[in-house]
Amino acid sequence: MARVLFALLLFAAALLQAAVLPELRLLEVLPDLVLVLLLIWSALRGIGEGLAWVFGVGLVLDALAMDPLGTNGLALVVAALLAGPARRRFFHSGMVLPLALAVTATVGHALVLGGLRGSGGLGATIALQALLNALLVPPLYLVAGWMDRWMVEATA
Repeated sequence: MARVLFALLLFAAALLQAAVLPELRLLEVLPDLVLVLLLIWSALRGIGEGLAWVFGVGLVLDALAMDPLGTNGLALVVAALLAGPARRRFFHSGMVLPLALAVTATVGHALVLGGLRGSGGLGATIALQALLNALLVPPLYLVAGWMDRWMVEATA
């Protein structure tokens, strides 16, 4: 049941970041909710499960952004691969590791996505998005951590 809830949360985050937030124009730079959720979930559940979610949500984001199939999924692989080695130690080291991983994943994601789309556009925009993504890690970790604990309790 927790995986179903996570799937709904991930799908809602994809819709929110692709269709709703750009229209609100609250900020010039938008956070990447899907990237942060995948980073956290991969740190909690492992690379294999993270990559499975990357495949599904990557297709959704490709459809919403009208990108060639696989573009967003390939860019999101960075988050799953970076978070995998941090499995279960994500918040045990304090806030430094999760925030550094969020910043690194954001930059890696932007580089891959920019390369696949043929657009450069690095600089201050990516730095601001990395900061926004890092700020989202603690609240989204509470939600994903609750779902993960629910899964562990349900199987026990």
